[in-house]
Amino acid sequence: MTVTDAAERGGAAEVRDIRADIRHWRRGRAEARFWDVFTDAYIAVFATLMFGAIAINILVHARWAASAGCRAGGCAEARSWLPWVIGLAVVGTALGVARLFGPAHASPATASWLLAAPLDRGALLRPALLVFAGVVVLVAAAVAAVVATLAGFVVASIVAMALSVAFVALAALGLALLSQADRPRLARWATWLLAAVVWAALVVLALDAAPVLGDPAFGAVWGAVLVVVLLLALATTLPAFRRLDRLTRHDLAPGGRMAPGLSGALATLDLALLYDVLLSRRWAGRESVRSRRGGPSGSRALVRADLIRLRRSPQTLVVVAAAVVVPYAAATIGLGRAQPLAISLTGFLTGLGLCTALRVVTRTPSLLRAMPFPVSTTRATMIVIPGGALVLFGLACAPTLHSSVDVPWSAALEMGVACGAAGLAAAVRWVTGRPPDYSKPLVSTPAGGVPTNLYGSVLRGFDIWAVTTVPMLLWPTEVGAVVSLVLSWIVVQYLIARQ
Repeated sequence: MTVTDAAERGGAAEVRDIRADIRHWRRGRAEARFWDVFTDAYIAVFATLMFGAIAINILVHARWAASAGCRAGGCAEARSWLPWVIGLAVVGTALGVARLFGPAHASPATASWLLAAPLDRGALLRPALLVFAGVVVLVAAAVAAVVATLAGFVVASIVAMALSVAFVALAALGLALLSQADRPRLARWATWLLAAVVWAALVVLALDAAPVLGDPAFGAVWGAVLVVVLLLALATTLPAFRRLDRLTRHDLAPGGRMAPGLSGALATLDLALLYDVLLSRRWAGRESVRSRRGGPSGSRALVRADLIRLRRSPQTLVVVAAAVVVPYAAATIGLGRAQPLAISLTGFLTGLGLCTALRVVTRTPSLLRAMPFPVSTTRATMIVIPGGALVLFGLACAPTLHSSVDVPWSAALEMGVACGAAGLAAAVRWVTGRPPDYSKPLVSTPAGGVPTNLYGSVLRGFDIWAVTTVPMLLWPTEVGAVVSLVLSWIVVQYLIARQ
């Protein structure tokens, strides 16, 4: 019986009883909701404190171990420069991610319906943008604090370093938003400028000419830095937030259109598919390219197509060439016999951009079957350019092997070639990985049925990198280099011949 029915029958007592029941039900519902929120908050705070204490304890012990083991001059220089280089790299990454997503973006449904209506776009976009800015600030501050702790900074300088990097990352976000609204090339040039600064710092460190920056006390220096970066963040973010209403659907739709693909790639833990989504996002914003006629025939035509593709996007080769400085900076720290790991890993990560053609035919089997030669021939032709670039990369890093591993020049050159081949094998393994196969038997988990190769896809490429580099760690001689070359050759031959 409702209140209206009771009133119609003239029962005042029944009306009071029903209203009392409604108040009791509302009070009980509010109490239950309060206790649910209180329980979740208690668990979140307790877990944060527990895991935070564990992480801080690990960082403190790692700091003591680094202070005890880092006595050489080059190691001390690298340790003093590490927070500054990592801080700049974090800011550059934040700017690159902001450029990739917008940073203001809208889902396809929002772009189709709400953005076409006469609404205030600033009020519609501001909440999601504030959440994105908060995530960027927290991540940048956490990374800067961890690196400053490992570098041996005092507590006041750690806090100041974290705040400075967070404010600069916020300024980079505002710069990307201004670029999205008015000047599309502003954020791009800022990203390349930050990358150039990080590269220059690594060059100075690799040349063993870096001064020990030390740990400045919390005082006038850090105070001035904090004031400058805070003013920079305010000068970029406030005008950018005011211009949200100027953004059009053409500015907002591409970033939101990429979200379903990214969520699908992350759901399957397929990093190669994530790379495909990002690559398609990059080329979708470009105009049509001009075709090139003529050239050789047969499989050599695929090599020529790779060269044309490299000419259209030369930054992939520039990244590989610029990354040569990373192993030299790592040698300054004093890796010793672990130097092949740094060379092959750098070659693997930077060489992925050169394997775009191999990734295209892997993701498009019909295109691979349309080629007038065997599958192995097609794939082998498409790794000619990446293989040559990575072998040259390994040879360019051979002097670091001669000085760090303490081997003759002949062995250093062979190990350099082996490091480049290991990076190539790992890159080929990464781009030719297969997606999760749900037709095979599944593993029962609390989240449901999971394919057997789902979790292993995260380690794809890194497993081959470790296997092909281990012989040079066990035998840092010509023998280890030959064994590593043989393993890399076997892996590449198997991957390019696999149907």
